[in-house]
Amino acid sequence: MNSGLSCTVFLPGESQGIIGIAQASSYSLRIEWGGSTVEFQYHALTAARGGFDNKMLVLTATDQQGTYSFYFDSKALVEAMSGYRLPPGLANQLTNATPGKGAFRGVAFWLFLGSAILVGLYFAVVALSDKVVDFAVEQIPVELEVELGKAAAGEQLGDMQVCSATPVNAAISEIGERLVQGLGETPYEYRFKVVDVPDVNAFALPGGYVFINWGLIEKADTADQVAGVVAHEIQHAVARHGLRNVTARAGIWLLVGAVFGDVQGLGGLIAGGAGELAALSFSREQEEQADTLGLELLYAAHFDPSGMPQFFQKLKEEQARLGLDLPSFMSSHPNTDARIANLEGRIATRGKVMTTPLSVSWVTVKEAGCLPAHHSDADKPVAITPEKGIVEGDDAP
Repeated sequence: MNSGLSCTVFLPGESQGIIGIAQASSYSLRIEWGGSTVEFQYHALTAARGGFDNKMLVLTATDQQGTYSFYFDSKALVEAMSGYRLPPGLANQLTNATPGKGAFRGVAFWLFLGSAILVGLYFAVVALSDKVVDFAVEQIPVELEVELGKAAAGEQLGDMQVCSATPVNAAISEIGERLVQGLGETPYEYRFKVVDVPDVNAFALPGGYVFINWGLIEKADTADQVAGVVAHEIQHAVARHGLRNVTARAGIWLLVGAVFGDVQGLGGLIAGGAGELAALSFSREQEEQADTLGLELLYAAHFDPSGMPQFFQKLKEEQARLGLDLPSFMSSHPNTDARIANLEGRIATRGKVMTTPLSVSWVTVKEAGCLPAHHSDADKPVAITPEKGIVEGDDAP
């Protein structure tokens, strides 16, 4: 209801009633009187007949102060609350406490209709789960996505050290900046960190937080090969693949809420799974999309696009020779050979590109080593403090 509804308020332990104004909403009843306010969720209310001639409708509720009683004109209260979905218990009490036959049929009707709609939505969501997940992801604001990525990045930085060597960070920053410029307009501010992890891997978190393992830099023969992996990971972030995969784990009712614009419950669930984001695997379609769009990004940023399939081929051969596990960006779905053939075919069709070398040689980058150090700020670039051997965001320019 839009305007207030007059009622008589009996405070806990008081026998004298005072005039109050009640306001109903979707989930609660709010009552104001003389500068004071109480609000009770519908499930906390009970209803019964009362008053001198037993023609009034009385709602009661209890909090830490005691029991409150609110006396209403029956017809006015029914009209005010009939448009909301009430708990079945309260709806039945209101029906029984309302004089005159059918006085509260409106509430019962809306309860029935609301239940039917929710049941229909449930089966619709199950039948169209992929499309519903995609639509739910579209409802999640970029600000929430960035906060999620920041939380996940903070967890990663708490578990590992970053590489503080100047040539390493200069090279990765330049690679990252050129790729981001190749994207054109983007809603994210990308951050790139090299971490002291020997595994050959890289991953991008929601909101543009990109991590590159030192093991990948050691394994790569050229900056173009690293750029190929980073471009692939950036496209996962652009397409919100990680966010979608976490969202897909949500329950049906959270997805229904997100479809209708309520993303708070979904956001809380996703935030609770922030630590899992770095370990998520991607589907065949997602990997193919990241490959294809990543290759286009290499062309736009004037890197040698052959670096991507070359690096994939190198890791595939070493995996076969040494029995190593393939990194996440070379997931076996789709097959690695098919991915390499697809990339090489696209390059053959597209042709060569005028490449621009990095301002620092790749030999210098690898010879500099990692120089592990602590860094706790996910948003700020790595800054070197040689005296302490500690790298903190507060020291960043």
